[in-house]
Amino acid sequence: MALSQSDEELLHAFRVRMEGEEKSRCTVKQYSFFIEHFLGFVGKPLPEITRADVERYREHLVLDKKYTKSSVYLAMRALSYFFHTQGLRGMEGVEVPRRAAKLPNFLNEDETHRLLESSKSDPRMAAILHLLCYGGLRVGELCRLEVDDLDLDRALVKVRRGKGDKDRIVVIDESTVAALRNWVGVRKPFSVRPESLFGLGSEWVEKLVRKAARDAGITRKVTPHTLRHTLATTLLRHGLDIRFIQKQLGHASVATTEIYTHVDTEALQEAYKAAKPKY
Repeated sequence: MALSQSDEELLHAFRVRMEGEEKSRCTVKQYSFFIEHFLGFVGKPLPEITRADVERYREHLVLDKKYTKSSVYLAMRALSYFFHTQGLRGMEGVEVPRRAAKLPNFLNEDETHRLLESSKSDPRMAAILHLLCYGGLRVGELCRLEVDDLDLDRALVKVRRGKGDKDRIVVIDESTVAALRNWVGVRKPFSVRPESLFGLGSEWVEKLVRKAARDAGITRKVTPHTLRHTLATTLLRHGLDIRFIQKQLGHASVATTEIYTHVDTEALQEAYKAAKPKY
């Protein structure tokens, strides 16, 4: 069903809000798709939408559209966020399938070294890659950074409005401090947001990371989130307590962080060889 003019305006305002909150281009696209699809499916004014409508839509996705659990999960996430922005409560009690757990993609330490080396001649790119590789920031968190969020004397970065709208302190290493000092030393204030550290949106950072990976001779897909996974996996392999990794990454639950205990096959093989029974 085609959207009414009021629903079109509502959807446009929803997109603008997500962009204003600096959600990733992918999230804006996916959430917008599902909200447009949902509004067309229910075909009624927003204040009249009930939990029964949401349940009917979920069943439509499962039974008629044959969507996977992951897609239905994403649709329900989009609806939950949309209902929250509109002050509605129609999502309460709606059964949502669990998202299928996927093993994260990450680089080995040689690949990460080559990636960082490829950016040495570009101060901004070097600072971005160091923050992603050593700080584990999400791309949206990195794009929101301001110069005043850096405490380089103590090797700390304040991340504002992370996932769940929470602030946190991230620890960085001396090479990241050096890369940031170098960038701040040559950086000029940006016209739109003079206080912005990098003056880039998520889409641009993603493009730059892909280019840096190609320059480093890495043929598989590399995203900012790949580098976040890389840090977590490497820290775990080097023996850092999983609770500290949780705090560094800003995970609400240690259960989220625990997925990294399942991905390091090399470390698992070494541990198994050392501890295997002698039957």
